[in-house]
Amino acid sequence: MATSEDPREHLSARQRLQRGEARARETARTAVPALITGGAGDDPAGVVTYTIVGASTGLSQLWLLLISTPMLAAATIMAARVALATRSGLAGVVERRYGRVISLLIVLLLAIPNVATIAADAAGVASVLGLVTGLPWELFVPVILGVLALMLHRGYRQVKRVLALLTLVLLTYVVSAVVATPDWGEVLVSTFVPQVDTSRLWLLAALGLLGTTISPYMLFWQANEEVEELHVGVPVHASHSDSSIWIGMIYSNVIAFFIIVAAATTLHGSGDSIATVADAAKALAPLRHFGQAAFIIGVIAAGLLALPVLAASTAYAIAEVFGWREGLDNDAGTARAFYLVLAGALGGGALISLLPDFEPTEALFYSQVLDGVLLPVIVLILLALSNDRAVVGAERNPLWVNLMAGVTVLVALAADFAALVS
Repeated sequence: MATSEDPREHLSARQRLQRGEARARETARTAVPALITGGAGDDPAGVVTYTIVGASTGLSQLWLLLISTPMLAAATIMAARVALATRSGLAGVVERRYGRVISLLIVLLLAIPNVATIAADAAGVASVLGLVTGLPWELFVPVILGVLALMLHRGYRQVKRVLALLTLVLLTYVVSAVVATPDWGEVLVSTFVPQVDTSRLWLLAALGLLGTTISPYMLFWQANEEVEELHVGVPVHASHSDSSIWIGMIYSNVIAFFIIVAAATTLHGSGDSIATVADAAKALAPLRHFGQAAFIIGVIAAGLLALPVLAASTAYAIAEVFGWREGLDNDAGTARAFYLVLAGALGGGALISLLPDFEPTEALFYSQVLDGVLLPVIVLILLALSNDRAVVGAERNPLWVNLMAGVTVLVALAADFAALVS
């Protein structure tokens, strides 16, 4: 009786090595969009949140980053699967599946917190530049806008290269944590052994950490990146995308991990008040010049990475709902409305940051509230779409993705309730 043989048994060691290298190169190539998404999640607003978490609760919440990583990966994987199956961004899919009214409501709930976060992030980066140079921080807001305009004018491929480089610059946060010389044994224990404090301060910090980790704009951006990759001729498959997204989301939370470690080691118990990025940079003076410089460089890179992602995710969503030509690989002449919305989001956020009574901390708080309202809704919609054969065909969610999506909805609803009570 003939037996079937596995062709892999006839491969030489050299051939197996070559195949392994090819798979590794493919994973690394497809990981770039997810790394950009993950890096954008560690924006200046996130830096402030993670710094406050470390300063107020020490190392006790590191384990929450560990459990939030699969939640973040699951939400992003669903967004990518829907985009790859439909070759369309999320707003466009929602508009076709659930109608114009629902899609407009979701886009409105996305755009308002995005512009508020743009204002807070622009003010954060400008304030750090003002701290370094001694000049009024308001002077740097138009400079930041000019730099972003030049970058976004270069097309998707060039934008992706620049954003990927900025993502790597975020590794300076690792330097900050190492220079702080924490007790690495205690760090290890806090990462893998859950610690729970029922005090109001601890619980609010925990909800802030979890709420900052998963932001709706990241899901919209990841979906549109997948579509852009397809449009420029890059073959992307769901299996490769899933692996790449894990890399990007782990990277995002690793950066957050080291920000918390640096802040916990340097600030916990010091009584320093942290409300802005500039406050965080000043308070981390004990890191000495090298460590503090690394932290500041990370803040600037995080802002320049997050601002175009926030603006572009808004422009993509609005363009998809109204059926406008969209995409960073189109020039301004052929996608005029898309670029007008993108410029409006950046310019509007910058103008808001320059208002006399503008408070970045309040902008961040209320933008988080709106994000909290949108997150469980968009995750539930993604859960439905990514399990619908009419939308994704055979590429439906694995069981673990569905389970993590359910957990994410429950956590987001808990965050909404806590914000309402507070």
